[in-house]
Amino acid sequence: MKEILYTDFKGIDSLISGMLGENEILQKAMKRANLYAFWSKVVGKPFDTKSKPYGMAGKSTMIIACENAAVVQELSLRKKQIIKKYAPYVKPLKITLEDIIFDVKRWRSVNTD
Repeated sequence: MKEILYTDFKGIDSLISGMLGENEILQKAMKRANLYAFWSKVVGKPFDTKSKPYGMAGKSTMIIACENAAVVQELSLRKKQIIKKYAPYVKPLKITLEDIIFDVKRWRSVNTD
């Protein structure tokens, strides 16, 4: 096992991807999990509790589960702003985010409260 020095440490992502090797599926899952983790910072209160990332459709469309139609409407009106606020987070992950789909039907499957 290779000894890791503190001076060699570049970040947790590089460490994990080094351990995972070239497994593209695991790397994609890790990137998407990081992308979803920033949702609450991007949308802020109260939308962080009324909407949650559900998944991706294709390579550049994120699906968001929403509590009700009012949340869908409000977030839809702010879609361009949300994509713009996501830019600093998606760039280091090397993910392209071009569109967001807001969906009420998926709320039950992600709501763990």
